Amino acid sequence: IYDSKDIILIKAEVPGMNKDDITVTVQNNVLTIQGEKKKSAESKDRSVIREEHFYGSFHRSVSLPAHVDPGKVTASYKDGILEIVLPKKEESKPKQIKVEIK
Repeated sequence: IYDSKDIILIKAEVPGMNKDDITVTVQNNVLTIQGEKKKSAESKDRSVIREEHFYGSFHRSVSLPAHVDPGKVTASYKDGILEIVLPKKEESKPKQIKVEIK
């Protein structure tokens, strides 16, 4: 999770997933990523000696460090990396006030 002045950026590794099997939601300033990795069809003409692939569903929820605008959240998925950009609401952005010293 990366925090900058205008956005929160989240990068998550979800290798071997189909983008349609991943769901991203933002509710009450909590980001939830969930999905399911399905087992591929097995071949009938061979048996498995050893398999090291993990299948099943997953779920991760993270409280966000600033209020974000859920209507402007974007997500992309490429090469097993899910990247989520969460624009901060105006009131969450840091403000600089110039103070005159007299």
